[in-house]
Amino acid sequence: MPQRSWWAILVVVVVIVGIVLWRQSHHTATPAHGPAATSVAVRSTAGPYEAERAQAQSAADKNLDAEAVAVVAETEAAMQSIAAGDKTAALAALERATGKANILLARNPATALIPAAVNVDIIDAAPADTAAIEKVRHAAGLAMLANDYVAARVLLDALRSEIRVRTYNLPLATYPMALTAAARLVDQQKMAEAAAVLARARDTVVIIDTVTPIPLLAAQHAIAAAEAAPDRNQKLAALALARASLERAEALGYANAATRKALQGEISNLETQVRGGSDIRTAIANVRQSLADAIRRFTGTKRESRPSS
Repeated sequence: MPQRSWWAILVVVVVIVGIVLWRQSHHTATPAHGPAATSVAVRSTAGPYEAERAQAQSAADKNLDAEAVAVVAETEAAMQSIAAGDKTAALAALERATGKANILLARNPATALIPAAVNVDIIDAAPADTAAIEKVRHAAGLAMLANDYVAARVLLDALRSEIRVRTYNLPLATYPMALTAAARLVDQQKMAEAAAVLARARDTVVIIDTVTPIPLLAAQHAIAAAEAAPDRNQKLAALALARASLERAEALGYANAATRKALQGEISNLETQVRGGSDIRTAIANVRQSLADAIRRFTGTKRESRPSS
């Protein structure tokens, strides 16, 4: 196929995915991103995964360092004062920020990153159908091969189905020095230079994401529904939904083939017991544990915004 045809196909796919994401945004509130926001709930009304989101939010909030939160707040206050030309207020804010940053450095000499802010978002933009997922994956691959990273990002964002915990971390190796440098520039009435130093410091905040896959949570919910269902047909229908959720998890990269096959094998065993009228309590407990382990393994992997050295 000529190269021009490939580009035409890619453009069409990007436009379609953009429309899907635009429509999704009208059902899901857009969070305020950045280290100044400490807690964001994406959905304005409780959804099927709100309990899991709230649990993740609670755990993430407990990990925040109060001094680091204050450093970020004082940095923002200093930047606003600098923009307003208020030298006295800017110096006062930078003095408070520097003092708290030095406390952090003394308290955590061996720790490179300190959590200062967190957003916990439910993002479910991915297609429900695995065939549609494969089309988007293919288009994203073509965009990457063409070095069209803007199009690739749009497409990859359309493959998210997750509860994302995004933590903003202060780099203790550089942030306190930037505050000191900014204060010196403000004292010299070099406001533009001070603002630039603080902007660069803010950009060095390291983002770390941990993700809980919604398809695996959907499989958990389906297993619970199978356990609670009053008759055999309803139990089997719920188990079929769990099986489909695992297929979607693999298609979106939230589970590898081995994990999916192992879990589906347990579901097959459970289906056999349901059809035979056996007591399924032990099999249900086994599947629940296996799913919980799969989710825990995935959620335990941290993904940083900076490349590993």
